[in-house]
Amino acid sequence: LSVTALPGGAQCGGRGVYTMDAATLTYDTLRFGDFEDFPETKEPVWILGTKYSAITDKDDIFADVTSRLWFTYRKNFSPIGGTGPTSDNGWGCMLRCGQMILAQALICRHLGRDWRWENGKQQRDEYYNVLNAFLDKKDSYYSIHQIAQMGVGEGKSIGQWYGPNTAAQVLKKLTFFDNWSSLAVHVAMDNTVIIDNIKMLCRPNSACEAAAAA
Repeated sequence: LSVTALPGGAQCGGRGVYTMDAATLTYDTLRFGDFEDFPETKEPVWILGTKYSAITDKDDIFADVTSRLWFTYRKNFSPIGGTGPTSDNGWGCMLRCGQMILAQALICRHLGRDWRWENGKQQRDEYYNVLNAFLDKKDSYYSIHQIAQMGVGEGKSIGQWYGPNTAAQVLKKLTFFDNWSSLAVHVAMDNTVIIDNIKMLCRPNSACEAAAAA
């Protein structure tokens, strides 16, 4: 799954502070000191393209990891489709993995790879906008509701387990409705990445043309 920011993306007009009731959206308790087997290796540690030393950069590693968004099984959300499941326990693992991949792309898109989450610090509006896109609500761009319902068009009933390709194809379709982020998603098939196809997606209006043809 390759996610590309398109040029000329629209900016979010809304500003202000959002109250988040989804406590599982970010790591806020993980400390490397809790894990006795965290290796102090001399080999470099790579996290999403950034190189660290496990010996001298532990605080930086911790800051990086705690800045990633974590989505996992949830319960007691509104029924998907009005009458469907209220929990994704047992079937939503790949959907949540897809959400995390896309969330990282949105963080890089709107906040940059070097952005770090800090406990007790007021975050930028863009951070809350990204979180809102993944809330377990039917009107959030990349909610479990949207993914599950869009998957029906891929031959998956609501509450059915997804494979990686299905999850990627559904997220690709959902990005067409996200004008704020202006993303294009390329799904590599048969373990083959075709550079020209990705370059085509990076051109202005190419995502809109692809959506019209879908």
